[in-house]
Amino acid sequence: MTSVAEFFQNYNPVKRIVFHLCFWFIVLGMQLVGYQRIDPNSSWLLLLKDVFSLLSIFYVTSYIVIPRWFIQGKFVLCLLWLVVIYAWWSVLTYCSALLTLNFLSPDERLKDYLLFMRDKGILGAFRISSITDYLLDFIFLVAFPLTVKIVQSFMSVRNMKVRLELRNAELELNNVQLELAFLKHQINPHFLLNTLYSIYVLVSDKDDRGEQSMMRLSGMMVYLLHESNQPQIELSREFQLIRDYVELERLRYNESLQINVNLETDDEYCTLVPLIFFPFVENAFKHGPRTSVSNAWVKIDISLKNHILYMHVSNAYRELPKPENYVGGLGIQNVQKRLELYYPNRYTLKTTSDAGTYCTELMVELLGKEERNQ
Repeated sequence: MTSVAEFFQNYNPVKRIVFHLCFWFIVLGMQLVGYQRIDPNSSWLLLLKDVFSLLSIFYVTSYIVIPRWFIQGKFVLCLLWLVVIYAWWSVLTYCSALLTLNFLSPDERLKDYLLFMRDKGILGAFRISSITDYLLDFIFLVAFPLTVKIVQSFMSVRNMKVRLELRNAELELNNVQLELAFLKHQINPHFLLNTLYSIYVLVSDKDDRGEQSMMRLSGMMVYLLHESNQPQIELSREFQLIRDYVELERLRYNESLQINVNLETDDEYCTLVPLIFFPFVENAFKHGPRTSVSNAWVKIDISLKNHILYMHVSNAYRELPKPENYVGGLGIQNVQKRLELYYPNRYTLKTTSDAGTYCTELMVELLGKEERNQ
């Protein structure tokens, strides 16, 4: 079976010719054996008729009718084509019967068959009294080759669709991976510069918080550059990233920004796609305090219960006019694409802006209902 599969996977023109020759050797060999049993001396003309009619019908049907009409659902045209090839075959059958009777000496068994064809005339295949006999011969001749071709055509179309779907899935995955790389490197540069400056001041003053802050920033960079490449990561590690980021932001804003963080889980070893929360948390700090100078605040609430993840991130917010040609929200769009790819039909994401508050709510089923019930 493996060798057959490999044969068709590398189906080049040479293999196509070899396969067709073998196929016709079997099909026409069966026809030859049948005619030899009837009359080995005078049936060769009928055999030539079958060879010519079958080859012409098969290749026109295979390379024109099936791909252009049958596969595309143009079944009325296909029915008309069946009538045409039936008529074509019947005309050839009538002519071969006349030639055999006039120029050869068939035995009694074959002669009775030929006289029947001659007496019914050139339109005998369409007469009510004889259409059954003609149809049986026609079906016996073309059914096997055309059935094989139709099945092969459907398998080819199916394989082509599967390959196209796999290619699209691969392209989508590559696109998401590129977007994830962009997401990892899009941390607000002002955050990095201000954080480094704050750490520098603390270190200069020999404040113990300087060393702690340096360790937090280092941990964030290690996570973003290395650990987040994994397809799944433990929730506790994602929580640690948020804690480190929040503490560094707290260092930047001192007491001017009220920050409330609540991270809870009933399973610290539960895994999820990395960097699902971070863009929303970063957005809250990047846009909230900047647009709301007085009474600025950020609230982060993330919890996991029974493998269902809830996130609620909100911040003080004031609508500001956007500069011309402003492009924003790419990080959030990337997260939505990743959610759609990894948790299709298992998440809800909603953002609201009302009464000076911007709020993002996310719910993700980390396990489907069937998996949770096992």
